[in-house]
Amino acid sequence: MNCIVFFTVTAYLDDILPLIFEFKKANIISSVVFITTEKKWFNNIKQNVVLCDGIKTVSGKLTYLNKYKNRYLNLLYQVFILRKLFYSKVLTIETKSGITKSRLLSIVLKYNRKYRKGQRILSLLRNIPPRSSVNICNYYWSILGKPESKEVKIEGYDAALLTVSREQYEQSRDVKLITSTRIIQVGYTRSLNEWKQFVDNYTSDYIKDEITTPYFFLPLDVIGVWITGEKCASGDVKLEECLATLKEYNRDILTVFKPHHKTDIKKAQEILDSIGYENYVISYLHPLILMKNAKFTLTCNPSSLLVEAYLNGCTTVEYADYDVRYNRLSYEKPIYFGCVDYFICRDKEHLRQVVGKLVYDGNNVKNKPKEFGEEVPILSSKEIRYKFNWL
Repeated sequence: MNCIVFFTVTAYLDDILPLIFEFKKANIISSVVFITTEKKWFNNIKQNVVLCDGIKTVSGKLTYLNKYKNRYLNLLYQVFILRKLFYSKVLTIETKSGITKSRLLSIVLKYNRKYRKGQRILSLLRNIPPRSSVNICNYYWSILGKPESKEVKIEGYDAALLTVSREQYEQSRDVKLITSTRIIQVGYTRSLNEWKQFVDNYTSDYIKDEITTPYFFLPLDVIGVWITGEKCASGDVKLEECLATLKEYNRDILTVFKPHHKTDIKKAQEILDSIGYENYVISYLHPLILMKNAKFTLTCNPSSLLVEAYLNGCTTVEYADYDVRYNRLSYEKPIYFGCVDYFICRDKEHLRQVVGKLVYDGNNVKNKPKEFGEEVPILSSKEIRYKFNWL
């Protein structure tokens, strides 16, 4: 069966691509096209050589819909890109944000399902533990105010994918799913076997050309205000404080920065230059590649990459300054509670001590915590095939 994956931001592809690896191995799909909505997301993914090579490994193609500014040229181009939906049965996997805003795409997807017997899957994947999902919602709600519990209708799909159980999803977001659609829990897709093997086989090849060891991994996030109305230090202030402390170790360890799609890279470079930071590289390799051989992963914002680093045995450090209203709710615990080895609440001396210990004492690889597997299962290839034997 032909497969088309529609997505917006890169994070959605990070969640879905490992599942496509499993589909390909099980011969559930024959060919696959990954389609994003905007050129900026396409360019963002093209920078990530690991994702691009992953797409090639499953014999996939990557493209985007809105190529032209001229409305009519763009319409013709979209018809060409979506042509398989007109004449063949297609399995589509769609992320929830911004996909069906295109009237043409919405019509064609419904047509393929009704007249070509195609099947549509809605991805609601979010590869973080349920309690962290609750914490993230609580953080937003503590600042913006908690909305009323709402009902979310899912119609026109053959299945919806969840990382956690339906009950956990509803509880963590305070929503009620209204649907007769098949709900499939696929667990933590970023640790699926075929994807992990692909990454393990090529990690050394990716790293050897641009990164020397030892190094630590510092993913960049929003440089500025994370949420309007926060009562805490902004992202640029925390980054400046971190770098001023980390600079002391420039001679002894390489720093590897990985920009997020929301990172103002120009502003980040200005901060690096103003501090006189040395011995660093800015890499667009996949975060999983970067954290696998890092002595530790350090973030200046709560990031889901802390979960991935922790699961892959990399020591995690978060330099935090949360909104005071959230701190009262959380008793000053990290949002990704249980996945942060060193939680430092804007204490530069504490950061200096922790980093010094990690730089000179090395990284002891940890085993995957049992409690995480209980919260978010990691499925085997056999379990994936069983859950999708209806296709």
